Amino acid sequence: MSVDAKKAAAMPWLLTTSLATFLLAGCAPDPSSSEEQLAVASSALEVALGPAAIAYDFSEADGLPHGVAGDRKHIFVAEAIPPRVSVRRRISGHLMADIPPPAGGFLLPFAVRVPELGTLVVLDAGGFPSPTQPAIPVVHEYAYQRGPGGALTATLVRSVSFAGLPIGFVEDLEVLDDGRYVVSESVIGALWVVNPDDSIEMGVFPSSLDPADAVPGLNPCGLPSGLVVDGIPFEPPGLFAPGVGSLAARDGWLYFGNSCLGGVRRIPIASLSDANRAPHDRGDDIEVVTPRAQNQPFEILKGLAFSADPSDDRLFALDALGLGALRIDVGTGAREPLVQSATLFNFPVAAQFLPPRFGVSPVVVVSDQEHRLAAFNTAIPADQLQPFVITKLFAGP
Repeated sequence: MSVDAKKAAAMPWLLTTSLATFLLAGCAPDPSSSEEQLAVASSALEVALGPAAIAYDFSEADGLPHGVAGDRKHIFVAEAIPPRVSVRRRISGHLMADIPPPAGGFLLPFAVRVPELGTLVVLDAGGFPSPTQPAIPVVHEYAYQRGPGGALTATLVRSVSFAGLPIGFVEDLEVLDDGRYVVSESVIGALWVVNPDDSIEMGVFPSSLDPADAVPGLNPCGLPSGLVVDGIPFEPPGLFAPGVGSLAARDGWLYFGNSCLGGVRRIPIASLSDANRAPHDRGDDIEVVTPRAQNQPFEILKGLAFSADPSDDRLFALDALGLGALRIDVGTGAREPLVQSATLFNFPVAAQFLPPRFGVSPVVVVSDQEHRLAAFNTAIPADQLQPFVITKLFAGP
């Protein structure tokens, strides 16, 4: 059954009741003021209510999604397998088009950003880590526009390749206020900076590739055994836990997650280009925002994002193993649980706030189901995949 058919067959009274409960609790604007809230009440099949948020299944991806971003009219989804960047309508979730791939096609589109209306940035990881074939990441920048008939056109205007640079595997990309891009490298444990003139510099990088010289805070490590996600034993190949991953920038700081260490850390953006220190010494400026959750042997926080409200210092984050979302006070490190759902947050890996419409700025989330993929989880003999849900989340004040 198609997504639209399933939604048409869903019981609308159940969602309407859930949404009304959420609104009466004072956690979201009056739905009459928001086209998006009305879309929730009429089309969603799966809904989750949390202490301070409501989430629902907005759409589905055809392939394995790993990156997401959007503007006032569109949602862009980086689908890693098969590789493509798809475009959906922001309100309905209907598929509009695919972004035209570069010459030779996308290899592994892994992250996307919309730094301003009409500009889409795609991080192509260049392939999964391999001892025989090194991955060569490329950052692609597109100019896009929507024509009078509603058709979306996109033109590739810039590509910056990491060919020849020491790369294990890149995880995420963030756009800084000055137009530079920061790319996280999770196998070596490093931060790279892409300049507007297409040059690439080491932001923070270890003094050697010897694991003993890894930069604290960026480093990968080994996973403990015995992890379970949604009742499924989870053992990635080699029990390897990547280092620095998800990125978000705010007020002169670069925030990042680390799958090895858990929690969230940050570094002054100015440190990434400090000409007075070697790249490995710049890591001394890394500080902990919130440590790994107490009583948790392992934790992966992904999908770091800030809202468009400059007065809101709370960092949105996804709990990949806990199948939910939370907010973090970057001043105190205090955590606020938002919502949890094994269907809507099915090993969630990426999230972005959408620009406000009618005073509402939802978060769009994608999950890649790593615990359900035999290629990523050696504890299962075959894939146990479910539909790849694209989730929208509305957080309360």
